[in-house]
Amino acid sequence: MTVLVFGGSGTIGRFLVPFLSSSGMKIRVATRSEEFAATLPDTVEAVIADMDDPASLRRAFEGVETVFLLVAHDPLETQRGLVTLAIANEASCKYIVYLSNHMSSLSPLVPHAGSKVAIEAAIRHTGIPHTILRPTNFAQNDLWLKDAIISGAYPWPLGFFPVTRIDVRDVALASANVLLNPRANNEVFTLSCLDAPNGKETAALWSMAMGRTVVYPDYTPEEFESEMEGKIPSWLNFDFLIMNRYYERYGCPVDAQDFERQATLLPDGPRSYASFIEETAAAWRSLPGCR
Repeated sequence: MTVLVFGGSGTIGRFLVPFLSSSGMKIRVATRSEEFAATLPDTVEAVIADMDDPASLRRAFEGVETVFLLVAHDPLETQRGLVTLAIANEASCKYIVYLSNHMSSLSPLVPHAGSKVAIEAAIRHTGIPHTILRPTNFAQNDLWLKDAIISGAYPWPLGFFPVTRIDVRDVALASANVLLNPRANNEVFTLSCLDAPNGKETAALWSMAMGRTVVYPDYTPEEFESEMEGKIPSWLNFDFLIMNRYYERYGCPVDAQDFERQATLLPDGPRSYASFIEETAAAWRSLPGCR
């Protein structure tokens, strides 16, 4: 069986590809970068393909039975996902594992969540057996805030309701487990850990791990948007604004039943968010700005 992996060079893919490679599964990684392709081990086949170029996708799908579909967060995410699915269907692909997002089940008005709603619907329409994975907020998203945290603040406006996280290493492991043991029931799994600290509690966790005070400024979503202006693309900043308004109003908890179901994919349980913070803080404490 050949599995075609999209997103092999990204946050999830850099853990997923080694998991699959060590299993002996035949792997083909689709990438736009010849540089990245050259870094892959001999046991992994690289194919140059671009979701904006259907001809290159057709070549990538030749002889493929299973696909791991991850579509990068982008204003063209829906278009790219639908084109890729159309070609997967054309190629008579037998199984799809799609990396969606927990927010897609909560608020399709959040742009990156709405994009995934459309792709999920298209997967169902194809009739191809599939598994949809919906991870919650990545623990590693905190790495974007490194300078702020080291300077003593956790600025992300999470509000005062619980917000669950998941370590990307566990997302990759769950994805690998599904790919290695295909499921024929067209299931949807939420991926999360039990930790669900709100903004103030998150700052307290960072304070404890860093051994210094990390405050929670309690920015409004609008204040955070203003703070990020010019630092990230405007479309992404607006996406975060809508998401943060949702967090402020509802938080982002996970149903206990959803957490229990994910044990099928993560039998040893997920890493805790607190352990991610401790691990990351231990690395940061040695940096000049933390001394």
